[in-house]
Formats: sequence, structure tokens, C-alpha cells
Amino acid sequence: MNMINVINLCRLDAGTFGTMGVGLGFAIAAAILVKYKDEKLDPPASRVVCIQGDSAFGFSGMELETVFRHKLPIVFIILNNNGIYNGVDEESWKDLTSSSEGAATSAPPTALLPSARYEKIIEAFGGSGYFVKTPQELNFALKNAFEKTNEASLINVMIDPFSQRKQQEFAWLTRSNL
Repeated sequence: MNMINVINLCRLDAGTFGTMGVGLGFAIAAAILVKYKDEKLDPPASRVVCIQGDSAFGFSGMELETVFRHKLPIVFIILNNNGIYNGVDEESWKDLTSSSEGAATSAPPTALLPSARYEKIIEAFGGSGYFVKTPQELNFALKNAFEKTNEASLINVMIDPFSQRKQQEFAWLTRSNL
């Protein structure tokens, strides 16, 4: 099997412990590999997609500068629920932060600023950013992001901040082997 086929079948994951923030670094490494394996192909035969939450993106989001410095056409998809595990909606945020103490003492420690516009960060570097709230907007953003074969794109997908994690069917997805 040649390297392109192997790359197309690969998935990098933080594993059982769900280490937040490593996805962007994983994507950069994978995109550099694809770039040099496909250097004679325009567009490259493979695309790298980085899917992570808003909190994980917060840990390493400024590595987008590295993406642009090395001209890596990664598609970033941020699943934005306004928080770590779960956040609050905009109305709840306003209620929580309307007191004189503000967010520091009234908002849950897992809440992030609602509807943060992470796609604006990639736009600052010259990439394409999409703010998505509906399935139709997601279809449009995905189509456009994948058409830009020589440019990085970021799709900021707003999801329900109150949704719960899907129950895991297999224990190996949620337990450590240590």
C-alpha cells in the first residue's frame, strides 16, 4: 500500500484521556506529511481535517499562524458549545453576568463566552472562516472549505450548549488500560 492510501485511512486521536488542545498540532504534523508526499500534485491528493471543540481550540488556536507560515490547507471544524463539556446560551450568560461581580464570580467555571467568533482568527491570517448555526450553512461552509485546496479554512459550528454526551456503547472508549 502506498503512503497516500495509508494517509487517507489514518485518524489521530487524543485517546481515552481526551487530552484537549492536541488536535491542532496533530493536524499540522499530518498536513506537513501530506504536503511533502504530494508536493508534485496540485491540489494534493489528501486533505487534513481537524475536528475539535471550542475549549480544545482555545489551548492551541494561535498555532494557526504556523499553518499559514507553512501554507497548509487544513480544514478546521470547531464544535462550539460555549464551554468546557457544556456551556450556557447567550441569554443565560447575560443573566449570569448582569450582577456587579460579572462573569468571574457568577458564571460556571466551565462556561466560555457564548458564540465566540473563532473563524475571525483564521480570517486575520488570510484564510476563510465560516460561522455556522444551521445545517444549510454547514453544507455551504463544508463545500466551500473543501473547494479551497490551497488554503486553510475554519468552520465554527454552533451546537446546543446544553446537549449531553452520547452514552458510550463500548467500555474501551471511556476507560484507561493503565
